[in-house]
Amino acid sequence: MLSEGIKVAMRPKANENGVVGRLEIAKVVKGLMEGEVGKGVRSRMRDLKDAAAKVLSEDGSSTKALTELATKLKKKVSNN
Repeated sequence: MLSEGIKVAMRPKANENGVVGRLEIAKVVKGLMEGEVGKGVRSRMRDLKDAAAKVLSEDGSSTKALTELATKLKKKVSNN
């Protein structure tokens, strides 16, 4: 999901025994830190962080939806 779906990770390749070796780990870490794929991952993470901050801000859609839900629940509880 993280590597193929939202593209914020790199998946290391396991060997024939299902073990990820230290050279593969080093390759993936170096790719994330220095490579083009890593630049893309960091850029995508920045975009996701900004989007999350926007929807969770005081005027954001998630905050408004949660406020509306809380208001409806309060009204329902007070009517019973």
